[in-house]
Amino acid sequence: MSRGSDPTPRMADLGVKPTTARRRARWAAAATVAAVLAAALWRAGTRQDVAPAGALDISRDPVPSRAPRFVERLDVRVFQRGNLHAHSARSDGDSPAQLVFAWYRDHGYQFLALTDHNNYLDVTRPPASLVQDLVVLPGEEVTMVAAGQPVHVNALCTKRRIGGGTFRTARAALAWATSEILAQGGVALVNHPNFHWALDAEDITHAEGAQLVEIFSGHPHVRSDGDASHASAEEKWERALSSGQAIAAVAVDDMHSLTGANKQVPQVPPGTGWVEVFAEEASREAICDALSAGRLYASSGPRLTRLAVTSDTMTLWVDPPDVMVEFIDRWGALLATVPATAEAEMSGAAHRASYRLRGHEQYVRARVTAPDGSRAWTQAYRAAR
Repeated sequence: MSRGSDPTPRMADLGVKPTTARRRARWAAAATVAAVLAAALWRAGTRQDVAPAGALDISRDPVPSRAPRFVERLDVRVFQRGNLHAHSARSDGDSPAQLVFAWYRDHGYQFLALTDHNNYLDVTRPPASLVQDLVVLPGEEVTMVAAGQPVHVNALCTKRRIGGGTFRTARAALAWATSEILAQGGVALVNHPNFHWALDAEDITHAEGAQLVEIFSGHPHVRSDGDASHASAEEKWERALSSGQAIAAVAVDDMHSLTGANKQVPQVPPGTGWVEVFAEEASREAICDALSAGRLYASSGPRLTRLAVTSDTMTLWVDPPDVMVEFIDRWGALLATVPATAEAEMSGAAHRASYRLRGHEQYVRARVTAPDGSRAWTQAYRAAR
């Protein structure tokens, strides 16, 4: 058909320029597509069967969260008091073992580890086998020298003598002694890190598997509190803990001088530091098990009459009442400082202090300080979320 016979009116005949008409046509087409897409999206948003069968629609749910909680729960009301580091005339103490046993028994201790230098105490033989009303633990202070410095580890609950030696580094000495003790099923106690400043926190981590470390000692040459150039023994323990080492803190007296008559021995009296283990009975098996698991608190003065860790709260019942309690997190971060308060307005009421988890804690441990400066320490109880 020729153009002249085409019945369809031309744009020019309608008074519309071709360019404008094409633009309007494209706009109309785009609007139509947009409308179709909008309608499809609206329908998809209102349909209930868009997601695959069984899928959860988490877009409308709150972000899941869990309340902070302690990993371990406990409520301890029975404690067995003992000392883990003491000497007799069998090494460098001033008194026979029999008199040492008698002193601790007569002063309210339930157990004692007599730890003479490289001298194993066999509890199946006299004098230990003759002791009554006091649990005597097998013990030995494994006494070593490393790079000219003293490195000592107490072997507790072991079966035979280990003896000491000379090592190139403190770390090598600690690793060797700890492995020897653990091979006998014993409890390894890393002694006095600040004696001659022999150990730092990194050294302690090489005592792999050691269950205990001393953070207080009655020995005047140990300098447990450190000085301007050296961290305290507690700080070194804290660093080891914060680095992931599972090791419990203890206090000891490191007694050498029972009578004070022999001035040739270190003048270290008994009764200045001790531990209280969580055990219902005063038996060798129960005490060794508690030591191995770190179920204890340490003290140089204050006593705990009860310790409870519930799902989210740690509570201490203390004696004497006029103490301050610090709750401490990883790397020594102070969480709270609170006084122990009376449970009831009555004579002789128990005094307690509590800390409730807030959610950011890695673990919580408590340090109790009495007016005379003496202290008690709990272990670190880990938190989870």
